[in-house]
Amino acid sequence: PYMLAYVVFTGIPFLIAFGLSFVNVKFITKLDNIKFVGLDNFIRFFKSPEALAALWRTFEYSLIYVPLIMVLGFVLAVLLNKGVFMKKSIRAMTFLPYVSNMVAVAVIFKLLLGQGGPIYGIMQSLGMQEPPLLLLDQTWALPTVVVISVWKGVGLNMITYLAALQDVPAELLEAAQLDGANKWQQIKNVVIPKVSPTTFFLLISSILTSLQNFTVIQALTGGGPGQATTVMSVNIVRTAFTKYETSFASAQAMIIFAIVMIITLIQWRGQKKWVNY
Repeated sequence: PYMLAYVVFTGIPFLIAFGLSFVNVKFITKLDNIKFVGLDNFIRFFKSPEALAALWRTFEYSLIYVPLIMVLGFVLAVLLNKGVFMKKSIRAMTFLPYVSNMVAVAVIFKLLLGQGGPIYGIMQSLGMQEPPLLLLDQTWALPTVVVISVWKGVGLNMITYLAALQDVPAELLEAAQLDGANKWQQIKNVVIPKVSPTTFFLLISSILTSLQNFTVIQALTGGGPGQATTVMSVNIVRTAFTKYETSFASAQAMIIFAIVMIITLIQWRGQKKWVNY
């Protein structure tokens, strides 16, 4: 059943998008007018300042999101693994945003970050005469969206790391402690190598998640202010369903697919040097 659903809802649409990227289809195009245009849509992408800017913003988003959610997820897992008061309740509260509805999260953060909101008031109390409206500021909008996205998704990384930490042999930590290793040295030389397969898995999934960012951006900023948060996912949807340029949107989707494949292949090759099974 899974394979059947995967083929119908993912495999076939992917093949259709791949084929559309090499023709001249718009949202409504007669079959008689469809022509094979080869690589024209891809060439157009690399000549379009708007599309290239969206691609660069996508890289910016990922470069902030991936390290932040990886490090924060690991730190929270270590802190909540043992020795914390009410650790089960804190784990549940940390994981809760992950299963929350993104639209509801967006509404709450718009109220928190808007003019007259509590965060705006805190910035004023710290001496800022005219605090920026973080979701409406050209400079701060994208980093703010990334931080909100990390807050929402870090619970999954934390829970996954927690499961991995349960499998770290206690005798290794005890041996390191007897050898005079402090807490940081135990984490660096014992814990991190032992959870490296989990780190590898989360690294790939976090990169994929950082590229699947349409929902969070559409809910929080709609791609604005201006083009400040218009990443590739938003640009693809706009191209397909606002400008009705179906083939050009498909070409952009194929470019993102190619980038993901290259990154994943590099990671698979590189994991042999730092992943310990």
